[in-house]
Amino acid sequence: MFSDIALDELQIANRYWIAGASAAHNGLQLLFTPSGEECDMAEVLSTEAHVTGRLDVPELDTLSGDLRQLIEQHGGDNWIRALSLNPDTARRFTQYFEKLFSATDGRLPIDERELIAVIVSRTNGCGLCAIHHAHALGEALRDRVQARRIALDYHLADLSPRQLALAEIAEIITTSPRAISTKDFDRLRSLGLDDADILEAIETASWFNHTNRIFIATGVVPDEKYFSALA
Repeated sequence: MFSDIALDELQIANRYWIAGASAAHNGLQLLFTPSGEECDMAEVLSTEAHVTGRLDVPELDTLSGDLRQLIEQHGGDNWIRALSLNPDTARRFTQYFEKLFSATDGRLPIDERELIAVIVSRTNGCGLCAIHHAHALGEALRDRVQARRIALDYHLADLSPRQLALAEIAEIITTSPRAISTKDFDRLRSLGLDDADILEAIETASWFNHTNRIFIATGVVPDEKYFSALA
């Protein structure tokens, strides 16, 4: 289980989306920076005997050039390799994700969006998304220990009142959305969120429920490179 893994022993890929005039793909550029090692894309993309999950993933040389570029942009990860089975799915998924988790766009700070992603993924038991976004949360917070606490049990993480409210509403959206009431909205408003911010928080939690279900159902596993630092 994810809760049994010491996240500080994992060298997990750090993903940051930044806007740039020279960047390809709608002005977004993926900076894929595995901790402690270079990412050899030639090696990644030449590996065809590759287990990703329950889907029969197509070989890269059967894909269109733009889809190969999309896979390379995302580090050749299992999740994008799995989605490439249906190119339209891969394109829809990445376009939405890149916009929702842009480090330079969005109403909520990136650390709050990553917090929501971690809470939802942990609640759903999606190890793939939980591992990815626990590390991203640590980078956004500049505090890997706190991110680990949140990922294991946010009740023990001494969250700020605003962080706690976002974590709790993310959990409720995941487990019992009909239980949300006006009181939950009023609580968030009292902590400085306006209604547009609240809507983005709901959107983020809902998107990760969608994402978790895709990867849980397809059985996509984290790439071996994520666990290369384990003893």
